[in-house]
Formats: sequence, structure tokens, C-alpha cells
Amino acid sequence: MLLIEADGKALFRAFGIPVPEGVVATGAAPMLPGAGPWMVKAQVPVGGRGKAGGIRKCSSADAVSVALEEMLGKRLKGHTVEAVLVEKIASGKEKYLSLSVDAASYGVRVIYLAGGGVDVERAAESGGAGMVCAPDRGAIAATLSEILTKDPDRAALIVLGEKLADLLLTRELMLAEINPLFVSPTGCIAGDAKIVIDLNAIERQPELRATLEARPTIYTDAIRKLHEGFDYVELDPNGEIGLLTTGAGLSMMLIDELTARGGKPLNFLDIRTGQLRGSPKRIIHALTWMAEHPSLKVVLVNIFAGITDLAEFSVLLADALEQTPQMRAPVVARLVGRGQDVAAKTLAERQPAMLVTDDLEVSLAAVARLIGRAA
Repeated sequence: MLLIEADGKALFRAFGIPVPEGVVATGAAPMLPGAGPWMVKAQVPVGGRGKAGGIRKCSSADAVSVALEEMLGKRLKGHTVEAVLVEKIASGKEKYLSLSVDAASYGVRVIYLAGGGVDVERAAESGGAGMVCAPDRGAIAATLSEILTKDPDRAALIVLGEKLADLLLTRELMLAEINPLFVSPTGCIAGDAKIVIDLNAIERQPELRATLEARPTIYTDAIRKLHEGFDYVELDPNGEIGLLTTGAGLSMMLIDELTARGGKPLNFLDIRTGQLRGSPKRIIHALTWMAEHPSLKVVLVNIFAGITDLAEFSVLLADALEQTPQMRAPVVARLVGRGQDVAAKTLAERQPAMLVTDDLEVSLAAVARLIGRAA
């Protein structure tokens, strides 16, 4: 999962990677770092902020205050802006450097571009270099040295690359990217920080867990997974269709099907039915999160059972609905697998308004009718 820039830069500083002097503002009148001009950046865990209006250059303190007022509390690319990073402007030649896990090769991909910034894709087309190496500090340094053979800033970039390698490997990151990376005669400075952490490694990384826990409303989905043990990701705060599903691949397929038919899924969810262990707690939490959205029109349950006994799941689903009175949206359940006949009978008795089927097309058509998009 992606960290906000301010937290990514805090990691950079901890590993000796220079960043501009800055302050994180949550109100309209922060103590500004030094003299202007400043860059004012909305702190949301998503890319493309600049083109979406989330990054501004401000030449005066008054302009900073206006930018903060216009950004804080607003929505940007599906996220509420709760914090803004105000920092001194860095200068120098703009370059690009990233290290990322390459799962296919069990290695690390090293990418360097002599041009960076918001149009990095164009810079990549005009010439760049990338290689895969072993996930080892020495191998990464050697690879970067090879890539930079003809670069005039080779020495400074290698030093910075070694620090970035330490960060990637020590914190078990998926991606550590600097774009733009400013290079000047005085050295290198990271103009931005794109850090993707591996939640599967979080128990070995208490510092990263503390970073997430410090911002529970920014890293909501990650906190949910850490505390509840399953994946619930909000896709669209104005989504109409709440999903209670299991299996990441099947759930993504269902999201694609609904989107293709004009639906607006609210969330991705892998409830992991094998870990319910006779308790409706996980289902109650998921239904509660869905019910918080006034836009919700229907909940679609899609469980393709293998080890799971649908007879037991149906009891837990009925229990959860009875214990979540705030969930007023109708429910459509597609249940396929072991115990589905018993499950259908149980839900017919306890939730008579619920449509229960084993047919995907029937369930999708029912959802389309309930959101007013029937063919």
C-alpha cells in the first residue's frame, strides 16, 4: 500500500536521503519553513496529485493560506485531504530513480531516467535505463553503477542509490521511488517520495506499523486489515453496491462485471470465510462500514464455497444482518458450493426478503434492478 508523501519522506530522512525542509499542516496557519516560495501538496495516498490540482506553487504566506483553505477537507482522487505538506522548493536537474520488487525474477528492478517530473513517461520514451538484479545491497549498487556509467552525476547518484537500497531492503518495501530527484552541485534531494509498503511484512516492521497507526483516517483500509485480519478496500465513497465476497480473484472479477454493466461498486472485500470460526463479527464489521455510505442501494453477497460450509455461513450472515439494524439496503446472495441448499432454506426462513440464488446472471440482474439500471 502507498504511503502519503510526508510519511515517505520521513523514511527517507531516517535513511539519510535528503528532502526539502517542510511542515505538515492540518490547519490554515502553519509555521512555514524558511522563506518562500513553497510547494503546497495535498497528502493523500494516491498518485497523480499534481495533474488533479493537489500540488501548487505559492510565492507568499497568504497564497499558502488560501491553498490550505481550498485543499483541507476537500476530496482529491477519492480521498479526503486531512493534511497538507508545505515545503521549500528544491532546485537542480530533475531525474528519476526507483527500486522495486520484481516478483517474477525474485529480484529488484532498478530504474533510472535522466529526466523526471510529472511527465516522466515522456522522459522514459526519450531514453532511460532499467535492470533487474539480486535483492542485495551490493548487487543493487553494482547495477546502478553500471546504469550510470556515462552519467555526469554518477558519484552522487550511486551514494543516494545505496541509501535507497538500504531503505527498500531493511523495511521490506515493494517500491521506493524518487520523482523528481533534484541533482545540483551541492548534492541530491528527493522532491517527492513514493513508498509502497508490504502489509504482509508489517509484523516484522514495527516502525511502519506505527506510521499507519498514527494516521488511522488516512490509512483506513490498512488499519482495518491490521486490526480485523481481512481485506476491505473502499473503491468509491459514492458507490451504490456493497460487496460481501470471498476470494481476491473472484471478487475482482465481480467488480469488473458490475462496472461493465454501469454499476458503481462501493468496495472490494475478501471476507475469508474459512477464518470466520463460527462468529459473525467480520460480517458485522463489513456491513457496518457499508451502511455508513448514504449512496448504498444494495449489498451483493457472492460466496463460492470450497472448504466453507454454506449452511454455517448462512446462519452467520443472518445473525450479522440481525445485529446490524443500520443496514437497510436490500441484500442479494449468490451462494455456490457445499451446503448451498441448506443455506437457501435458512435464509428463506430468517431473511425472507433476501434473493438467494446460485446463478451469477440472476444475481447481477437483481442488482441492476435495485440500482435502477435494469436492461
